[in-house]
Amino acid sequence: MRIGIFTQCYWPTQNGVVVSIETFRKELERRGHEFFIFAPGYRNFRDQNPAHVFRFPSMPSTQKEYPLALPFLAPLQTAHIRDLRLDIIHTQHPFSMGKLGLKVGRRLDIPVVYTYHTLITEYAHYIPLFSGLAQKVAIDLSRSYCNATDQVVTPSSSMKELLRRYGVAVPIEVIPTGVTLADFGNPFHPERLRIKWQLPEDKKLLLYVSRIAKEKNLDFLFQAISRLSQRRQDFHLLMVGGGPELEHYRGFVRNSDLSCLVTFTGQQEKTETNRFFGAADIFVFPSITETQGIVITEAMAAGVPAVAINKMGPSDIIQDGVDGYLTPLKVEEFCERIEKLLDDEGLRKKMGTKAKQNAERFSTENMASAMEKLYERTISNYSQSQAI
Repeated sequence: MRIGIFTQCYWPTQNGVVVSIETFRKELERRGHEFFIFAPGYRNFRDQNPAHVFRFPSMPSTQKEYPLALPFLAPLQTAHIRDLRLDIIHTQHPFSMGKLGLKVGRRLDIPVVYTYHTLITEYAHYIPLFSGLAQKVAIDLSRSYCNATDQVVTPSSSMKELLRRYGVAVPIEVIPTGVTLADFGNPFHPERLRIKWQLPEDKKLLLYVSRIAKEKNLDFLFQAISRLSQRRQDFHLLMVGGGPELEHYRGFVRNSDLSCLVTFTGQQEKTETNRFFGAADIFVFPSITETQGIVITEAMAAGVPAVAINKMGPSDIIQDGVDGYLTPLKVEEFCERIEKLLDDEGLRKKMGTKAKQNAERFSTENMASAMEKLYERTISNYSQSQAI
């Protein structure tokens, strides 16, 4: 198959959408399929395979790592994209490049699949004066865009249920982003990590890996750390990632007298980020807006139990009490689960072993097989519908 990916973000941006695109692309290309990426241009960045990546003019947005594509400034010639002989189009966003992908699909009579990666209603805080209106608009946009496609993919069953409540009527299939298990077999040695980041010795390492952003519910996490610090000092939290609120939370930690318990690394390359997981004792994840929470699967692949909030994506991944813990959105219960793992090394190792085994469900190979079958089925169904 020849697959066209239309996305609002791509390299050099590092986020869950880009990881998803690349994870499926690499495995499906290994199986003989061909991908063509349509994405915004980034200043001073060149693609390694420019023959298969089509960049569009863009302008800076409020978040510099997410330039806004302006495809109307460089209209893609239908004849040119027809020459690519795409079998299917897979969009990753409902606006800008996603709208272009849908338009191209309809103009060239190509089926369109859309992955609903992001719970966009939870990003209304970026336009605070109109946050209430923005949430309604986001729901309307989600419903209308999904229903204009031929097939929707969600990374979790909870996200599928939510889209049904929005009024999405087209077929929806749950296919999480896969994890390349081998990527988590070479963790940093704990001692090297402690030296590089000046971490205290003889303390259990709690790890958070993701964007440092408001929608990640980090106020909740730091409330938990503050409460834990009143009971014990035998742990240290390592925050791996960059984002719009990085400096804000660095200042918050300084002003809250938590500096001796929290270290921020800033943005790290993905290959380096993968190596943090296996060096940690417990993965902590407070977000309640994740459509999947792929970092939890990555922690599991490294054999590290996670403590997360029992909402959205994490509830589909963690088997509570078996390979990690799911808690309600209550600071005390979140703290209690962390403490249970801090106090019981045997339990921590047992859960870590089980987590590593269960991560195999989400292997790159398994998830790519599911996506491959979905592409084939969507193409077949589309052809049959057009023949009627």
